Amino acid sequence: MTKAMSNSRRFFKRWHKIIGLIVGLPMLVPVVTGLLLQFPQLLGPLLEVNTAITIDPLDPAHWIRGTNFGLHHSFDRGGSWMESPLMWSPGSIRKLVFASNEPNLVYALGAQALLVSHDSGRIWELLSLQLSQEAGWGEFLDISLGKNHQLLVRTEAGWAESNDKGLNWITQTAHSAEQDSRYSLIHDLHTGYWMGVAGPWAVTVTAAGTILLIVSGFLIVLNRRKNGAAKNG
Repeated sequence: MTKAMSNSRRFFKRWHKIIGLIVGLPMLVPVVTGLLLQFPQLLGPLLEVNTAITIDPLDPAHWIRGTNFGLHHSFDRGGSWMESPLMWSPGSIRKLVFASNEPNLVYALGAQALLVSHDSGRIWELLSLQLSQEAGWGEFLDISLGKNHQLLVRTEAGWAESNDKGLNWITQTAHSAEQDSRYSLIHDLHTGYWMGVAGPWAVTVTAAGTILLIVSGFLIVLNRRKNGAAKNG
């Protein structure tokens, strides 16, 4: 091997280590956070957070609050709370709205479902409209009540309107299905869901392997530098 080739090889090897050190550490951040997104239980139990609250127009002492897990009642202006039993999981409650022309009627908008109560929130029913991510609608974002039982629900992909307390709906998308499919494709590729049940596990194994490679690479470089310094000393 000529001297020029030897110098060139040492040059590229040295810069390879430098670039690896510069790029490797930032790569740990998305890889580790990706693992935590796959297994959020590693972060500890989720805390219950208040996400919405409203006052019963017929009883000022009766409050209803929504959380990231469900619904609760208070009959002493928030002094104590009891959980409202639900047969469905609506996701995080986004909004609670009483109907002005029918005070006993109240709607609870969750991220994945819309609930209705005809007795001021004691008993809840699931409305037939349940726009899922599989249908391309994403999550519920907001709700508005108009006159004559008009309901308007905004979602990530558009909106839905009902004029009969949610029995029938007219839906309209705000952007094309092609855009939805592109976003879904990127999401599935990132999470591994396109491979079915084995997908997330494949992503997890790959991420764990990447972490081991980066960490072991750092240790090898540091060890070589330490041995080189010891020889020179």
